[in-house]
Amino acid sequence: MRRSSPINKPLQDLNTSRPKLKATGVLLAGGKSSRMKKDKAFLELDGKPLVEGSLSVLQTVFSEVLISSNKPDLYACYTLPIIKDETPGQGPLEGLLQGLNAANNEWVFFAACDMPFLNAGVILYLSTLLLNYDAVVPRLQSGIHPLHAFYHKRCLPAIKNNLEAGRLKIIDFYPACSVRYVEEQELQAIADLNKVFSNVNTPDDWSAILKG
Repeated sequence: MRRSSPINKPLQDLNTSRPKLKATGVLLAGGKSSRMKKDKAFLELDGKPLVEGSLSVLQTVFSEVLISSNKPDLYACYTLPIIKDETPGQGPLEGLLQGLNAANNEWVFFAACDMPFLNAGVILYLSTLLLNYDAVVPRLQSGIHPLHAFYHKRCLPAIKNNLEAGRLKIIDFYPACSVRYVEEQELQAIADLNKVFSNVNTPDDWSAILKG
């Protein structure tokens, strides 16, 4: 599958004069894409792979950007640090563990690679709520979105405990941390939330996105 050249400048329609957040953005690209039957990260929207669009947004917002993947060769062209799971088969919770360990900043924003419409404005709003919490997580009518959320390194002990206990659902470690849930009414004036929080799991999902 064709991959575009490395990203070396942010998206043109974002405010590039704003200082980047002293936080780390991690793109989680370690899923098996089993229902999609092809690598979701390289589905093309408007002529470029989803991974490229997401990295463009993250590079515009954050001072450090990492890619979480167990297939580093697929992402080598983007010239960004790539982190791998130490224990494969643990799902995205393992990705959170390794991303937090690898980040050079205390706060880390994680985004799934199958979200085609990451929105810098939404991410920046979430970043204004970090003080006094261990995690900042959107909670919409569609549900909790743990893979479009900020986590502090203080979450590491709870994540490690749950991994060791085999509790792999991300939200299961939340009771051990201070979590700020961001409700839909707080975000709806910023962007079309149905679009921003849409993701691609199946061919039908992808067809719906392509149809707009």
